[in-house]
Amino acid sequence: MNSNSITERISRLQDYLASQYVDFDRKKTTDRLLSLYSDFSKLKILNNYGYDANVNYWRAVILDCNLHGYLTSKYYGCFIDKNELGDLFHRPGKGKPLSLDYVLQDMIEKTYDLMTQKEYEKQYPIQAHSPSSSTLTWLQWIYYIPYRWIIPETPSHSYVVLPTVQEYTKMITQKHYSKPLCSSLDNLFTFLEFRDEYSTILCHQETIVRLSDVDLWIILRYLHHCYGVAIADTSQAFGAASTVIKFPDRNQAVKVAADITDNDKAIVNLKTACSALHQQVEGLQAKSEEFLRLTREHNAKNQKPQAVYMLRKKRHIEEILERRFKTLETMETILLKIETSQNDLQVVEAFNMGANTLRSLLSGKDMVAETMDKLKDTLEDQHAIEQAMAVGNEEISNQAAGITNEDLENELDAIITADSTPSTKEAVSLTQPINTESELLRLQNVLSSLSHPSNRIKMKELA
Repeated sequence: MNSNSITERISRLQDYLASQYVDFDRKKTTDRLLSLYSDFSKLKILNNYGYDANVNYWRAVILDCNLHGYLTSKYYGCFIDKNELGDLFHRPGKGKPLSLDYVLQDMIEKTYDLMTQKEYEKQYPIQAHSPSSSTLTWLQWIYYIPYRWIIPETPSHSYVVLPTVQEYTKMITQKHYSKPLCSSLDNLFTFLEFRDEYSTILCHQETIVRLSDVDLWIILRYLHHCYGVAIADTSQAFGAASTVIKFPDRNQAVKVAADITDNDKAIVNLKTACSALHQQVEGLQAKSEEFLRLTREHNAKNQKPQAVYMLRKKRHIEEILERRFKTLETMETILLKIETSQNDLQVVEAFNMGANTLRSLLSGKDMVAETMDKLKDTLEDQHAIEQAMAVGNEEISNQAAGITNEDLENELDAIITADSTPSTKEAVSLTQPINTESELLRLQNVLSSLSHPSNRIKMKELA
């Protein structure tokens, strides 16, 4: 939603204000609006109540418009720019508000709603470090060394809107924990996965606010500091370092910060490698299609050597593509097995917890033994059922074992040939015109050949 055009941003903001606030109606001007747009700084001495009322009104408007994406800086959703704030609130016939500087000063020094990026990073630091090294990691280098060439530093007249960050953070955590988490790996993200999942915020009337990377890092700092989300860097995978983001388990009774282990880093490295392989596969497929197109063009121009050359390049690309697919299949299979093993471990832990609870609840030893025997019988019955299902599946697999890859490829070739062959329409048999005279003669012969009923039968019928 964030647009860089100042005209569009002004128009969108004014439309939102007119729809939500009576005092900002486009057709009429209220006394309250005149007071808001005037220089009310002197009221601080003459009428402190009136001054606070105007400041609080403006504060509520600024926070509300920023939260819903109608009052942001040029590139970032969680920021407002002090230098362009007056232009965004400009109204025809009224001009700009004359006391916004006092409102911003109050939000910075009194309510602490606004702070610069440096102040925010100092208040919400990221404790990212490598356990095996005392040197600064690349993530610390970005955030603790002044030369920030990856995550840019915003100018001093841009301010982080803390209530917006808090609300977005709450929305992200609610969205994350409202999903059915199938395994502990669901709490693990790379930064690219986190951006794909949470870079869009649904606000007023299904308005979508798109968050930049800077906005996401601002939110991650708050998640890390207040919600226990762990952040760490990993070693390079496919030539690029990646960031590990891990949410705490939601089943914990007490809030405990997430801990990123070496296994988590290895899993993230696998995910990063799979992502890189997917990009390589897409690029190779595009090249293969391009060589096929050039082959057809050269063939249409009767340039057989060029067509054969392009076809040979296409086959080389396809060989590389096949190897990439095998590697990708292997790595994704490893990820799937890791996730499955995590789920099995959770099942075992739940069973052990249930057994321990059962022993503690049942005080009598005989009763415990009896209950455990019943549980054992139930498990044996379940095992028998599973064995029967396994035998059935094995029989089905044996029946399908006679099908070879060659048979499947031949069938695929037949399908492709059938698709490429122009379909012939079935001949529709039309009814021939009826010769009326010959048909009447045929009916007359048929009727004359029938035996007429006797007069006796007719008399009976009449009687």
